[in-house]
Amino acid sequence: MLNVFLKRCTLILALGVCLISTPKPLLAKPLPEDVSKEHSILAPYQQQIEARFNAYSPLVSHILKQLKALGLPEQFVLIPMLESSFNANAISHANAAGLWQLIPATAERFGLNVTEGKDERFDEFASTEAALKYLAFLYRKFEGNQTLTLAAYNAGEGRVQRAIQRQKHTHFSSLSLPTETKTYVARFYALASLLDIDALHQHHFQPFSLFTNTPSKTTQPLVDFSSLPPLISL
Repeated sequence: MLNVFLKRCTLILALGVCLISTPKPLLAKPLPEDVSKEHSILAPYQQQIEARFNAYSPLVSHILKQLKALGLPEQFVLIPMLESSFNANAISHANAAGLWQLIPATAERFGLNVTEGKDERFDEFASTEAALKYLAFLYRKFEGNQTLTLAAYNAGEGRVQRAIQRQKHTHFSSLSLPTETKTYVARFYALASLLDIDALHQHHFQPFSLFTNTPSKTTQPLVDFSSLPPLISL
């Protein structure tokens, strides 16, 4: 009986050690060297980037409030900078449009009108509501993983899900995804390292601006595109 008891104790102890020592799955993240590369590209333009956020502070404040209400990461406020440099009139070769660069199917899926007579993708606040609904959907789908949410926003949730199923893990750096998507995600984290998100809360907020569709816009480009590609190629 003593031997049986000791064997059971040994087994329980061994199982306990295994449970303690088994590493938790790593969260998906781009490789540090990839983020560093994008940081070196953006760093010379830090002042211009900050100036763009300052110019759009009422809209930035609105986005931050909506992110908080939806329980989404505050860093998602950086997405319009990546997508359009806060240019609500931007249109890509793939027919993505507006501040958040939504394609027609996604825009309509999350409640926007996309017709010849009225395309709400060009409405800063309507498109923000739709984009944040989409991000909330992706964030839940990928179990609160910020990196996979960003990848899915760029490449589509189906493509990211298939890549995870093929690789049988969520290690972002080894997922089979488009180069543009990996650059997009790395650049997001590089941009996040350049900006103080807390400081964005402290800018003067003009509530009345939220009730118009014509917030102040800057005519100055974010960067000199002759020497640097846009944050994400349109």
